Amino acid sequence: MTKKIPTYLLLAGALISTQTYASFDEASCSWGEDYCLLLGVPYLSENNDSRDNLLRLISESKSFALPVQPLPKDISRSRDYYFAWHPQWNNYESSPDGIIYESNNAELPLAQQISALGLDPAPFNAIGQYNVELTNRFVSNNLDSISNFYGALLATKDLSDDQRQQLANARLIIAQGVNSGTPAEIDTLIHDFPADSTASLFHTYLSGATQFYLGNYALANQLFTTLKASAHPWLNETATYMLMRTALNQSSEKSSGEYGEFEVDKIDRTAAAEALTWAQTYLQLWPDGQYADSVNNMTRRIYWYLQDWQQLAKKYEIALQQVSDSKALISQIQEYDNKTGYEYKVSPFPEAPLVTFIEALRALRTNANDEPHLTQQALDSAKAVFDNAGKLPLWNYLQHNLWLVQKNYAAVINAIPPAKTLPAGNILAFSEQVLYGEALMAQENWSAARQHWQNLLKLSKEAEQQQYIQAKLAATMVYNNDIAAIFAPDSAITNLRFRSHVLKTRASMDLLRQQVIHGPNSEERTIALHTLLIRDLTESRYADWLADKKLISHIMQPAIGEDFNDVDLSVFDWAGQSAENGYFCPTLENIVTTLSQKPADGRALNCLGDFFRTTDSHVDLWKDENGNDVLSAAVGQKYPLGQPNRQSYYQQIITNPKTEVEDKSYALYRAVMCYSPSGHNDCGGEEVDKLMRKGWFTQLKTQYPGTIWAGKLKYYW
Repeated sequence: MTKKIPTYLLLAGALISTQTYASFDEASCSWGEDYCLLLGVPYLSENNDSRDNLLRLISESKSFALPVQPLPKDISRSRDYYFAWHPQWNNYESSPDGIIYESNNAELPLAQQISALGLDPAPFNAIGQYNVELTNRFVSNNLDSISNFYGALLATKDLSDDQRQQLANARLIIAQGVNSGTPAEIDTLIHDFPADSTASLFHTYLSGATQFYLGNYALANQLFTTLKASAHPWLNETATYMLMRTALNQSSEKSSGEYGEFEVDKIDRTAAAEALTWAQTYLQLWPDGQYADSVNNMTRRIYWYLQDWQQLAKKYEIALQQVSDSKALISQIQEYDNKTGYEYKVSPFPEAPLVTFIEALRALRTNANDEPHLTQQALDSAKAVFDNAGKLPLWNYLQHNLWLVQKNYAAVINAIPPAKTLPAGNILAFSEQVLYGEALMAQENWSAARQHWQNLLKLSKEAEQQQYIQAKLAATMVYNNDIAAIFAPDSAITNLRFRSHVLKTRASMDLLRQQVIHGPNSEERTIALHTLLIRDLTESRYADWLADKKLISHIMQPAIGEDFNDVDLSVFDWAGQSAENGYFCPTLENIVTTLSQKPADGRALNCLGDFFRTTDSHVDLWKDENGNDVLSAAVGQKYPLGQPNRQSYYQQIITNPKTEVEDKSYALYRAVMCYSPSGHNDCGGEEVDKLMRKGWFTQLKTQYPGTIWAGKLKYYW
């Protein structure tokens, strides 16, 4: 017998289905940028961006501050704390082309080198401002590289001042941009160098660098190889480094796809293997050399090109643990994700428990058959990796999470004891408790789940966790149809976003009235009253609307501004003048008064429709719906409350034989216009077929040909 999947999981799964890859960025928010804070939930979830999980884990071990959103001053008055991208995060300034320029070269060691070499400093001030994309082989054609070369010239005793100056000017030409004429231009500057002199060797280096930047890798390799045997220490070391870079760039020379995208499968593996050999040679000869960090970094790229995941994982395990600050960590994680984030790897990496954990966690995401990519067999094979590294709790967490994904909820509950204490700065301990609570919810054991979340909320000392638990607790209460408890005076759910979301979707009319009168602040009272009045109108409770409108006296200062433009109470002061030219409408209050006495009044129904049409008033769920975790699934409805159905007003008028000509002709016009210009209904309610719309059009044209509405209507869409 197939076990029924709880509604809780079906709905929650629908909400997280978009987060299926390692790199999940909301529109216009680049991961790792200062303005883009952590988007995901504050526990180790397979549905988080994998970079978030890595950043949380490693930052915790190094006591780095996380880029998490700040808690509003008063969470009960703000709907701005939720677990998704925030549009206001994009309000930042940058240079027009995204390049940050070095503005004061005088502060660089290069300035002293320029002076010592007797060079004109003016050309160097412009080098950093060339709008050149310094990527791939061009990345080293910069001021630091010039300084490195100039330092070598100044340190070499058997160069004359004139030779140094010629070589220095030649390097400047390369920095200003390499083209097909550059070799000849350099040769024009350099003259009278004895064939076997040190100056000639430096000239050979510049020739090799020029051919490298031109993409002539075979010739560059030949020139750097001649320098590899040089007795000059700088040339020897630098040539070895450049031989690695030459082979590496040569390996990717034909790796572009049809649209210019990088395709690792098109890498020249022979050239990549040669690059690896040179990298290993360099590190063996100069383990602490001037390029050692660069070589180590490029070695990761080489292993990626070779698709050697075991070595790559080992390299990243070391690199991720060695970072010294948050910026470096974010950069390293981004690099890791760019190379590994687009396919599931379920094989263990014996020398990389952290990488194994992150990849296994990501593989817990389900495929089209609702099965995790990670199998029990694969997880079992990885256990020794964690055991040998003294990190068995990470493996245990993967096991508990796998059971949860496999819907073995009893196993999760039996394996995880409910917390009696919750240590701060221990994301693994918190994550285990989240799994426990989710298993209870999946069993629809709402009473136990509620008790668990309430207890966890008392134990947690971290604001981000507390807000997340509130979303879980609110969802549990909604699933258990205990809506009123969310708004009880002693409720632990204080986040206005979560409360607003429930008010707009699941609150009864009496509960809405209660919150208008007794809500904790003007913001919540405003949300409750707006929802109440919209629902009065959309549910044809016209007498109630007249009474409920007076409840505004309980709101000392209604919430206004962009943050609350979805619940603007001033809309109910609609004066009627915004209706269609040629059709008079009184104030909204007069309209509703008429409908309270004559619910079928044609003009009043038309004008109520015009109120909704011109103001776009409705219970707006968009403002609150993102980043609420499972709460959004809990409150979800097939037919949300508070959504106007203007089409039904027009249909009532059209079928009412007592309707006045002016009102019926206008209703026919507006009923057809519901489908303009797309052919789809934007008035609310079920769509009617084209034959019905043609009938309305024909009726208007034949029965009311002299009206302005018959004259205005040209199509029936």
